[in-house]
Amino acid sequence: MGGNYSKDMFKQLSETILRVDKLSAEIAMLKTAHRKEIETLKQTINIQAAQIGVLKAENQKLKDIINKNSANSSKPPSTDGFKKIFNSREKSGKKVGGQPGHKGHIPKLYENPTQVIEYKQTECTCGGEINYSDDYKAKQQVDLKIKVNIIEHRSYEGVCSCCGKKNQNVLPVNDTITYGENLKAFASMLSSEGLVSINRTQSMIYELTGGIINLSEGTIAKWNEELSGKLSGFVENLKEKLLTTPLLNKDETGVRINGKLHWFHVLGNKEHTLYFADKKRGCEADEAIGILPIYSGVLVHDHLTGLYSFNCTHAECNAHILRYLKSAAEDKKRAWATKMIELLVEANNFVKECKASGAAATTLNLNEDKIDEYKRRYDKILESGRLEFLQSEEKDYNGEDMKLLRRLGKFKEEHLLFLSDLKVPFDNNQAERDLRMIKSKAKVSGCFRGENGGAVFAKIKSYTSTLRKNSFNIFDGLKKAFFGDPLFGEG
Repeated sequence: MGGNYSKDMFKQLSETILRVDKLSAEIAMLKTAHRKEIETLKQTINIQAAQIGVLKAENQKLKDIINKNSANSSKPPSTDGFKKIFNSREKSGKKVGGQPGHKGHIPKLYENPTQVIEYKQTECTCGGEINYSDDYKAKQQVDLKIKVNIIEHRSYEGVCSCCGKKNQNVLPVNDTITYGENLKAFASMLSSEGLVSINRTQSMIYELTGGIINLSEGTIAKWNEELSGKLSGFVENLKEKLLTTPLLNKDETGVRINGKLHWFHVLGNKEHTLYFADKKRGCEADEAIGILPIYSGVLVHDHLTGLYSFNCTHAECNAHILRYLKSAAEDKKRAWATKMIELLVEANNFVKECKASGAAATTLNLNEDKIDEYKRRYDKILESGRLEFLQSEEKDYNGEDMKLLRRLGKFKEEHLLFLSDLKVPFDNNQAERDLRMIKSKAKVSGCFRGENGGAVFAKIKSYTSTLRKNSFNIFDGLKKAFFGDPLFGEG
């Protein structure tokens, strides 16, 4: 019994050891398999984390695009749709309408009425005769009467009674139908100032004259080309004036000419405007116009970096910067951007107060300490912006907020030039207002036709804009130009 029992125990022990070894091998295999699964899962998690990071970045970019509007970017207001946009203009607290002390405008009777109708009742209700004094109460009805004036020139052929020589009188006009300067000026004014397309200009003249004047679109286009040619002297004279002005505003916008993208450029100030169309944007076009390469005054622009190749004093538009700062404050939650907005608005109000109080025309000598304080605060805000970026969880060195931070640091003097030079504006709104008419014309007409269509419109618009800025009658100015004697320049 004892021997068999020992054998059985040994056998069971051997089987148990084999099972343990087998289980150990299985456990080792499972561990290896689990390690591989864990590594695979880790790799999958890392890949998914990277994908999530990319998707988050893309999602943020899409959010930034969706959140952009005319108040926090350079997008035009026409792209805002029906969304209500926050107005950054500070409320004055005053009621809407005319303020106390405003003179107002009361309608006045015209001195020389075309027609006078007197109302004098001959008999009283009792049957007696009414005697009137020289005093009267007058009211006027003002209307517009459009009348076509057609002058027919007739040339007769006669024979001298003495020598029998035939005499032919010379007509003052060459063509069978010649149109006068009034009609040409009216058509050009509709096109340039009214921004009416040529086909609608033709239609309006036809209807206003009761169908008497039925022009072709080609005729109106030729008139514009004729006017453009007669304004060449004005444009050259305008360039000379712009070269001597202490400050110029510069901007550009894209337009379609014959279906291809071209660029409309504007150089000007409060008194003069020069438009020019070119296939190129930036330095090539600016060099072609011939002003900026030799200009030595202050040039205000919207951070068109190519303009820094020109050796003049530069000033940056702060209205654009306020929009970009607003985007950084709202979308990126950057505290430094909010502080910079407050600083720039405060500095602008300070300059406005200095101008209102009659400060020196070009410098704020009495407030140099205040100017230095603004500059120190400017530097301090930029430094806090860098620290805020370093402490943020997600860092994008090429993000819009960091680009803005670097730009404000690099172009500090250009952004704050309005503080130390009163002739420099806070923004580039003058150039933007000048370009607004070009965009409106492009929207109305779709594009400019003909290789020379943009250049023709640019010359005419330069003339009419300059006339308006100097309070001249545009219609009279256009008539003088058609006669070959434009204002501000020789024809």
